[in-house]
Amino acid sequence: MNRDRHHHDLDDDQAERVDPVQARLAFDAAVDQLCAPGVATITRDDGFTERALIPCLLDQLVQATEPGGERTGATGTGSRPPASLNAVAVVAEIGTEMRRQLAAHGHHLFDPGPRYALSKQVRLWASHAEHWQLEDPDCLAHTADQAQRWVTAARAVVEPPPRYRLRGHTCPTCRENTVLVWSDTEADWVRQPALWIDTDHAEAACAACETRWPLDTWERLGQLLGQQCTTVLALDCE
Repeated sequence: MNRDRHHHDLDDDQAERVDPVQARLAFDAAVDQLCAPGVATITRDDGFTERALIPCLLDQLVQATEPGGERTGATGTGSRPPASLNAVAVVAEIGTEMRRQLAAHGHHLFDPGPRYALSKQVRLWASHAEHWQLEDPDCLAHTADQAQRWVTAARAVVEPPPRYRLRGHTCPTCRENTVLVWSDTEADWVRQPALWIDTDHAEAACAACETRWPLDTWERLGQLLGQQCTTVLALDCE
């Protein structure tokens, strides 16, 4: 019986043991998602498409904390929209943790003088991953989970998943379905869908006429359009 208990204890230890290689891969993947620049496809007004380098996820997140950084699709006229409160919360959490972690590792980045970008702070923090992999795999596994949680939180702000399909639909007020917006990255005007979801205010909005609607209004409209489409298809088949 004692031998059986000892066997179960070994199984439990093996089940809880962290694979340092897998933990390192997961951590590096999360850091790359936070700090590596991305590539986007830009469609110009004449229909020509090209690929462009876009800032990394953390840089986009920091930009969203600045007044005017909130995604509105506006053409740059009128008052600047407020900063995203969701972005402020995520940036504050990451920044606080970086201050603590980097100080613990002997990095004095917060003295008077130029500040390191948040993405650079995370890269510097990640440079200690090899030590964690060799000396403390449990710490590395926890750190990987933390970094992946930041990726998820940042993407929820920068790339919010649309609850309703608006791309391609026409604004019921102004009848526009696309707008031209200025791209600082491209230094040119690019075309984007007129309708978009404002996640901070829980509204659907039109960038062409600046009309806004509660999201439940668009949900009811979507159901109505779906019913109309079904009816038309049924009539076509008769």
